[in-house]
Amino acid sequence: MSKIINVIPEENYRLLVELDNGSTIILNLETRLTTMRFALLADPVFFHQVTWDEGFLRWGDKLDISLTEIFQLART
Repeated sequence: MSKIINVIPEENYRLLVELDNGSTIILNLETRLTTMRFALLADPVFFHQVTWDEGFLRWGDKLDISLTEIFQLART
C-alpha cells in the first residue's frame, strides 16, 4: 500500500497529495464542504492547517481522511 509523503493545500479547497510511489492525487473537497463530514474545512484557515502521516490527512483531532478514503473521494 502506498504512503502519504506530503500534502500541499491549494486554492479552491484542493489538496495535492504526494505518495511514496511517485504518484500524486489532486483531491477536490470544494463540492463536499456543505456535507456534515467536511463542513469544518469551509474555513480556509482551518483547511490550510492540514497535516499528514503515512496513512491519513489530519486536521488536529477534529477530522481525518484515510488514504483509502482519499482514493475513493478522488474517483467520484
